[in-house]
Amino acid sequence: MTAEDSPVKQDTNWFPVQITEFLVISIINAITITAFARIRHLRKRSTYLIINLTMADLLIGTVAGPLYVYHKGVEKHELTYPGFFSWTFKLTFLIASPLNLSIISLERLHATLFPFRHCLIRKRFYFKIILGSWLIALLLASLMAGLYLNKPYSAFAYAKTTFDVVNLLVLAVSYLIVVLKTKPHSQNVATLHAERKLSVTLLVVTGVSVLTILPWAIYKSLPQHINAKRDMASDVDIHQMLAVIYFANSIVNPFIYVIRMMEFRNALRSLVSRQSQGRQKRTQRKRTYHSQPETKL
Repeated sequence: MTAEDSPVKQDTNWFPVQITEFLVISIINAITITAFARIRHLRKRSTYLIINLTMADLLIGTVAGPLYVYHKGVEKHELTYPGFFSWTFKLTFLIASPLNLSIISLERLHATLFPFRHCLIRKRFYFKIILGSWLIALLLASLMAGLYLNKPYSAFAYAKTTFDVVNLLVLAVSYLIVVLKTKPHSQNVATLHAERKLSVTLLVVTGVSVLTILPWAIYKSLPQHINAKRDMASDVDIHQMLAVIYFANSIVNPFIYVIRMMEFRNALRSLVSRQSQGRQKRTQRKRTYHSQPETKL
C-alpha cells in the first residue's frame, strides 16, 4: 500500500464532504428555529418537542460535527480532562437527537391513548421533559465517553449499540400502537384530524431517521474480528460514507416539516417575504440617499 492509498489519505478525501454537510445542517436548522421563533402561532405544545429536536440537530452541525472531524485527526484517545469533555460534548448532541425522537414517540402515544389527559398537560411539563432529556443525554454521553477513553472499544460499542436498540424498540412499539389504536369518539373531527396528521408527520421523521442511523449502528456494532478482516483503506471509505448518511439525519427533518406541515410552510414563506421586503427597503433607501443632490455650502 502506497502513501497515497493509506487510510489517512483516504480519510482526508472525505473532509470537504463532511464540512459541507455540517454547514448545511447548521444553516437549515437555524432557519427552522428562526421560523419557530418569529412566528408565534408555531410555538405551541405540539411543537415544543419538535423545536427541541431541531435545536439538537443544529448543535450536531455546529458542535458535534466539527468535534467528530477533530477526533478523527487525533491519533491517540487518552483519558484526559480535555479529551473527556470534548467527547462528552460530542456524544451529548449525538445522543440527544435520537433520544428526542423517542420522547416525541411517547408523547404521540400518550396523545393517542389518553387524549383528554393529553389536552390538560401544561406547558411547564413539556419544559421539564426537555430539560430532563438533555440531562439524560449528558449523563449517557459522559458514561460512554469514559468507556471509550478508558476501556477497550468493545465496551463503548456495546453501550452505544444497547442505546440504539432500546431507542429503536421504543420508536417501533410506540408508533405501532399509535397506528393501530385510535379513539375517534373522544375528540371532535378537527382535533382528531390534526393529531393524526401530526402523528403521521412525526412517524415519517422517525422512519427517515431510523433509515439513516441504522446502517451506522449495525456497522459500529460488528465484532472486532470481522472488522479486522477488511482492507483498511476500503474500511475507511465505508466508515466515512456511513457517517455522512448518519449525519444526513439532521438535514431531512426540516424538509419533512415543509412538506407535511402547512403552518410551518406558511411561516417559512412569510419569513422569506419579510427578508426580501427588508432588503428591498434598504436598497430603496440607499438609492434615495445617493440620488439626493449635494447641497453647496
